[in-house]
Amino acid sequence: MKLLNKITLWFIGVVLLVTPITMVISRNNIKKHLDQAEIERMKAVNDRVAQQLRAGEKPDRYTHGRPIEISLLPGTLPAEKVTVSKDNYVAEDLGRKECRITVNSYYEVGAQHYKISSFNYVIKSEEIFQGMLTAVIWKIVLLTIAVSVTARLISGKIFLPLRRTMKAIHRFDLKQKKKIQLPETSTTEFKELNAFLRKMTDKAMEDYAAVKEFSENAAHELQTPLAVIRSKIELLSETNIDGTQAALIGDMQNAIEKLSHINRSLILLTKLENQEFKTTESLKFCRVTKEVLATYEDWILMRDIKLSTQLDKAVPLNIHPALAEMLMNNLLSNAIRHNRDGGQIDVLLTHRELCISNTGLPPQIPTSELFQRFKKSNQSSDSIGLGLAIVKQICEVSNYTIDYTYTNGWHRIHVYFFKEDVPNVMNGEPLPTAAEMPA
Repeated sequence: MKLLNKITLWFIGVVLLVTPITMVISRNNIKKHLDQAEIERMKAVNDRVAQQLRAGEKPDRYTHGRPIEISLLPGTLPAEKVTVSKDNYVAEDLGRKECRITVNSYYEVGAQHYKISSFNYVIKSEEIFQGMLTAVIWKIVLLTIAVSVTARLISGKIFLPLRRTMKAIHRFDLKQKKKIQLPETSTTEFKELNAFLRKMTDKAMEDYAAVKEFSENAAHELQTPLAVIRSKIELLSETNIDGTQAALIGDMQNAIEKLSHINRSLILLTKLENQEFKTTESLKFCRVTKEVLATYEDWILMRDIKLSTQLDKAVPLNIHPALAEMLMNNLLSNAIRHNRDGGQIDVLLTHRELCISNTGLPPQIPTSELFQRFKKSNQSSDSIGLGLAIVKQICEVSNYTIDYTYTNGWHRIHVYFFKEDVPNVMNGEPLPTAAEMPA
């Protein structure tokens, strides 16, 4: 929900909460003041009648047609000279409930005591409430419309700098080496936000440049001494050496090759994290899969592994060509390396997913940990432990989801091209191999 809509809803909610409370308070105050005004008026009427009695005048002319009663009061006057009573009753002729206020005043005129009573019908609380309720309903409706319209008109100016800032953030790219351009604003909060964004993006650009420089230097500086060591070992192997020395030289060559492979893999991971592989074009992943399978055909035959494939035609994916080839190379070489002689590999490729399954020994650590760097199921194996880490990083860069499971002697790695397909396989249900899938 947009910020403006949230503010509008909160404002309307406060109005709806406060309005009934203020309406009850207003009704009580109005009723109280109306009743008090009527009581004061009737007190004044009673005082005037008493003045006429004291002057010896007959009050018939004044009381005629008025709701006033004059009666002699036997005994002494009560301590309270004025009493007020309120009566609610149903008027049979009108068929509705009426409220009557009676004011009784007690006077001493000469040697006689008089009770003068005045009464009148006043507006009931229910009638006041009904009248106010209608006004409040119209007030809320008009207020809601006015707030909604006004908020959208004002937001076009107030929130304009924020919208421009968000667009600038979306356009910002570290690889362009250009500082972020944020709009000027007079709002204090937006000024603080822009200052924070400038500081963070400048720091991100510095860190990105430092990491990129390090990766480039590492690629150049480390490969050169490795190449020199490799050439020296080759020259040494051509000299007169015995069997023990040849074995040592062979171990040195293997270590150098492994170190070179680790260096290239770490540099590749750094480039992937820096998102240096971007593409706007799609490629046919089925073609890449077939090319990689052809590359590993000899290795598969050498280990007597049965290969079963089911590849859909024309599977377009938005992925960098180099990353697509690395993805298939690492997954397939991993399936061959960790397989058993005479085992089986199943490759399934559809428009929704890629699944590579292979037989093999169960992993010695949880499958989720195998995507971490330098994590291997068998720590004594020749693998450097970076293949699946590279695969996971490629999937994250390409917005794919990868899942690794081991069930019934089968290692299965699924790469899902669309996020909506992921929950369908997270229920713990065994997934079919390529051979089990319908043709």
